Amino acid sequence: MSANEPEVGPRLDAQQELEQLRKQLEVLYQNFRTTRHAINNDVAVIMAMAELSQRNPAQSQRLVQLCLEKAPQISASIGGFSELFNGTLNLQQETRKT
Repeated sequence: MSANEPEVGPRLDAQQELEQLRKQLEVLYQNFRTTRHAINNDVAVIMAMAELSQRNPAQSQRLVQLCLEKAPQISASIGGFSELFNGTLNLQQETRKT
């Protein structure tokens, strides 16, 4: 190999790392979409029950119960996505150190 020829090894490593990053971003994006969809559905149900309880105050107790059920689900969805996101960031930081 002459001094003017580029090294193939580092270039392949960079391409592999870029492909790995692309795959990780795709997983994050899909998880984000799923999380966003679940949260939007939960909030839509709460809003519908709030509107229904305005029209029919007897439904207020059901709204309270629904909020108590949906709030932990929303929190768990956000927490799950945050863990995945943070895990991916930590993995990238560790990869760069090596």
